[in-house]
Amino acid sequence: MLALIDMDLVCFRSAASAENESVGIAISRMKDLFEGIQSKVGATSYRAFLTGPNNFRKTINPLYKANRTAPKPRHLSALQDYAVKKLGAEWAPDTLEADDALSIHQDKVGGTTTICSLDKDMLQVPGKHFQWAIGTLSWSRPDNFVEQTELEGTRLLYEQCLKGDASDNVKGVAGIGEGKAKKLLANCNSEIEFVNVCLESYSSEEEFLMNAQCLYILRSLDDSYLTRYERITSENNSNEA
Repeated sequence: MLALIDMDLVCFRSAASAENESVGIAISRMKDLFEGIQSKVGATSYRAFLTGPNNFRKTINPLYKANRTAPKPRHLSALQDYAVKKLGAEWAPDTLEADDALSIHQDKVGGTTTICSLDKDMLQVPGKHFQWAIGTLSWSRPDNFVEQTELEGTRLLYEQCLKGDASDNVKGVAGIGEGKAKKLLANCNSEIEFVNVCLESYSSEEEFLMNAQCLYILRSLDDSYLTRYERITSENNSNEA
């Protein structure tokens, strides 16, 4: 089993947990979390990815993630550097996010890989997923294993298109929250049906496509949501001809 590890989250959460501690303690916590993830998924090997400074989504929408103005944990850069030099972590290909790199390497059919991340967006991607336990003194969530299907991963993408993603500063359709998005898409069983619901809900195709490009996690290095959209709509037009 190849573990595909979201090193952005491993580094960030470890650094944040040691904000008032030494960098050595932060590194120790990162290594414990990193090794624990591999153990829980039964990994025989791993690839771990970090997001670099450039992001193609910000060229599509300059407001993408512009709401993330809080100072970063003070040991974050040191942990990222350690992860690359000592743990074999990799920077995602230029302009891509770690999410994209994880998706590109995911075995979406055979189950020989597991994406290890807390990011709910990753569940767009078919295949095996692992979300490790998190919690505070008053709240906790246990380890969670998911085997995502293509259909339900696609449904999640279009739910996000409708309701938006506040953490990434992507605005959805006014008046549509999670519950209404799920209801609108509940009876959809093909991607063109998901697309049509979104187009009917948005004020313009242009706005929908801008958001979809920001929310869609790439499946290959040459992938894009526009390519996917053109294929889906072209196939539908051919079927109707």
